[in-house]
Amino acid sequence: METIVEAVCRHAQERPSGVALTDGDEILTWSEVRSWMNSAAGWLSTLGLERGELVLGWLPNCLEWHLLRLACERTGLFWVPVPTSQGMRELRSILDRTKPSVLVTKGRFRDHEYSAEADQLSSDLGISPIRITLPDDGLLTLSGTPPDEAAALHLDECAHALPTSGTEGIPKLAVYTLAAALERAHAQSRLLELSPDDVILVLSPGTGPARAAWLAAPIAGSCVVAMPRFGTDSALALAERLRATMVCGTPAQLAMLAAKLDKADLSSLRIWYTAGSVVPPTLVEDLETRTSGIVISTYGGSDFGGWSSADLSSSQEVRKNTVGRPRGGTEFRILDDSGNDVSQGSDGELIGRGPCAVSDFLGDEGRKAWRDGWFHTGDLARFDENGNLVIVGRLKEVIVRGGDKVSPVEVEALLRTHPNVAEVAVIAVPDPVLGERICACIVPSSSDDPPDLEILRSHLLGKGLARYKCPEQVAIVDTMPIVGDKIDKVSLSRLVGSAS
Repeated sequence: METIVEAVCRHAQERPSGVALTDGDEILTWSEVRSWMNSAAGWLSTLGLERGELVLGWLPNCLEWHLLRLACERTGLFWVPVPTSQGMRELRSILDRTKPSVLVTKGRFRDHEYSAEADQLSSDLGISPIRITLPDDGLLTLSGTPPDEAAALHLDECAHALPTSGTEGIPKLAVYTLAAALERAHAQSRLLELSPDDVILVLSPGTGPARAAWLAAPIAGSCVVAMPRFGTDSALALAERLRATMVCGTPAQLAMLAAKLDKADLSSLRIWYTAGSVVPPTLVEDLETRTSGIVISTYGGSDFGGWSSADLSSSQEVRKNTVGRPRGGTEFRILDDSGNDVSQGSDGELIGRGPCAVSDFLGDEGRKAWRDGWFHTGDLARFDENGNLVIVGRLKEVIVRGGDKVSPVEVEALLRTHPNVAEVAVIAVPDPVLGERICACIVPSSSDDPPDLEILRSHLLGKGLARYKCPEQVAIVDTMPIVGDKIDKVSLSRLVGSAS
């Protein structure tokens, strides 16, 4: 199985002047990516590190994010990327568990002193990693004589650890072997029919939808566009200018872009690639009606690794309502409360395993989810009559209202069909009689006329939603709080609670 490093070298040999990586300003060809990778690998080799020692990058979605992980694979080192959306609390926990040999950060970024904070945390924890701070302007340069090709990671060695978003507390750090990463990379490249003609815009780094860019794109030779600062206007402008053929973003990010699609020419687009949470069917319709791209919604958390996806030939109904079929050798089962397999069409907890899955965790967080060789996802799901996987929601997020169970995902999807709902998240609020009631947190399309509770309830009832599933409270917010790439429902619950 061709590795990422081998693929980079192949593209550099076959089409050295082809564009491999850009942020819209800096442009790197395949030849230049190979040269940077080899030179940085040479510099890392001079540090006297043992094989498999850990390099941690607390970085935005920048070019160095992609380049450093290539240099680590080339040198036989272990790469741990931590997005800048993770704050000091999360980084402290991660540094304490990883104790990296090399720590890479930006200096000042978005009015935040990342370098100083990383130094302070390292001092507090009593660790002394070799520090690299990216320059304010231009590309980081690390110069050294490339090591022998045999220094590159072997298939059975650990390649990277991916942090979860921390929506459930301390981030988990899921470890992947190079073989597991490559199973995903090759399968995604085939699934998406990637080629050197593709230009892939990545809205945020690392996990979720971004894995198609940093795993599959180098195999196919596609160009990756890294966007350090996500903004709807700037993302659409970048997609138009660089003639993007694929946009990788979470459903929340794609919903923000959908509101402004009239501002850009996206005629080059063929795929909207999304992961991280359930995509509303109305968002799929919106994006596909107004652009030439189709929506491919995938499932598979960074703390698991197995995954499911529709393919390019799937009908819109499949792509709107399911996450397709298991991919990359992944196996799924759905269990009832007693641990037995449910009948087809019934809901239960989704468990999975497969060659793309994680091999371990750094620290204890995450290990308890693996039981008897199966990863318990904590997601509520079912298989439809054609074997496609339908994600109903998180088991922990299911609202139990007086004994009735309500899936926030179902209510959110219907609320989004209201013309004055731009973004929505449904949460539970405590109730002394029913246990929990339902609250809809809304970002209105027009702040001049936000929808009230009765308007929304009437809309939902008109869509056929059962009365007990309709919200009993509405909270209007300017923007949705985000942790990692997902809507932070814990923060929404605090916000709603403080306003009560």
